[in-house]
Amino acid sequence: MMPATTSLADKLAFDVQGADALRAKARAGDAAALSSTAHEFEAMVVNMMLKSMRQTHFDDQNDELFGSQTMQLYRDMLDQQWSRKVTESRGFGFADMLLRQFKAQQTNPAAGADVVPQSDAGPIAAPLSGAVRADSAVTAKNVADSTTPSVAADLPEAQCQFLQRMRPYADAAAQRLGVPTEYVLAHAALESGWGQREIKQADGSPSHNLFGIKAGKGWQGGIAQVQTTEYQYGIPVKKQEPFRAYGSYAQAFDDYANLLERRYPGAIGQADTVAFSQGLQQAGYASDPAYGAKLNRLIRQLA
Repeated sequence: MMPATTSLADKLAFDVQGADALRAKARAGDAAALSSTAHEFEAMVVNMMLKSMRQTHFDDQNDELFGSQTMQLYRDMLDQQWSRKVTESRGFGFADMLLRQFKAQQTNPAAGADVVPQSDAGPIAAPLSGAVRADSAVTAKNVADSTTPSVAADLPEAQCQFLQRMRPYADAAAQRLGVPTEYVLAHAALESGWGQREIKQADGSPSHNLFGIKAGKGWQGGIAQVQTTEYQYGIPVKKQEPFRAYGSYAQAFDDYANLLERRYPGAIGQADTVAFSQGLQQAGYASDPAYGAKLNRLIRQLA
């Protein structure tokens, strides 16, 4: 007979559904759930620290052994297990502080908002080292503005026009990836700020790069040098990075589909919005720890 419950510490990766169940128990006042939720959150924080450390690497992402996707996947899983082991004993004290806050809120329910980690914020998972991407120039405020709960029919005219212009290219990419067209459109909108912050080349001409894809060592096409935002230890840092430049949007969407097929198999063929968004984040598409949640909210807005 299977046990009635499974410790989150026994799992191989962070479990969003498991965290949801703990959150429900924590709200009901379950003491064991409060402690488990606090330690799960601390493990996520530690994993984010490891993720940032991995970003400073000295190996070649194109190396056949250490730069391979398989090696990077197992490295990611190892980091997550290390995060759990670190927090099984005394950890860093984050869990204890959070547990005290949980208990204080139970004593005084009116004091502040629910501090239990929300499931739609997504697990803080380490990206594959050297993944070919970068955050676009979209700031946290711009993302929040663009993902305000609404329905597609109520979008501003400029955003509707962006969706209409990009839909034929998104249709082709979505068919290859086995996902709804809205997933691709939402991803392009998030990375480019609905086309308003599309990466420009030195002469001001468009790069047609709507997905914030970096130009790695193997890229043979045009390049646009742009200042972008990367997250290190959870802190946004401005960097000058090379991005791919295309001759047309058709080429850009085709290369986007190529990239996902090659490096992000966890997002391919996903009918679920969370699975698609987290599949990209967990495989290292973005350094922003909340990237998956932002993309998921925007997809749901368009769907």
